[in-house]
Amino acid sequence: MQLAVLRYSQRAFHKYRYVPSMHPHPVIDPKGHSYKKEEEKPEYLPPEKWKQNDLYLYGIDLFNNGYWWEAHEAWETIWLTTPKTDLEGQYLQGLIQFSASLLKLFSGSEKGFQNLLRESQKRFHFCLKEMSERKMRHFMGLDLENWIKNIETFCSCLEPSEGKETDALHFTSFPALILES
Repeated sequence: MQLAVLRYSQRAFHKYRYVPSMHPHPVIDPKGHSYKKEEEKPEYLPPEKWKQNDLYLYGIDLFNNGYWWEAHEAWETIWLTTPKTDLEGQYLQGLIQFSASLLKLFSGSEKGFQNLLRESQKRFHFCLKEMSERKMRHFMGLDLENWIKNIETFCSCLEPSEGKETDALHFTSFPALILES
């Protein structure tokens, strides 16, 4: 299922969105969609150049279309180039953790979903505080405060239970990442 959301990158999607125990592992299994694919090693781009950061934008597209493992991998590749404790590092880690939480939700791990959701929210609240001090409304194109409200709305619609697979894309309240133009 794909959302009717603007694409930010020109990169193609993978053959399948990876879900553990449902699909071949993308990089370990010879049948994986990224098996033996050379790992990207991007040079650092400061957050104000987010529109030129194709890997970041591709991560947004992947996330919005349910490729949560793949989005996690894209953002982690960028995160590895950043300072980890500043606004940018915390923001990217929050995206990574929230994406992973949705993968846990899809896999039926309520505990994993809740733990990663909680960790992502800590990161995002740190970011909001930093942004407020800097009088920023958007970070890397995202209205973070509004998106957090969308996450809260989405979570209020959920009834996860251990072992119950839940595809977040099936909810009209799915918190898609919409970037400023």
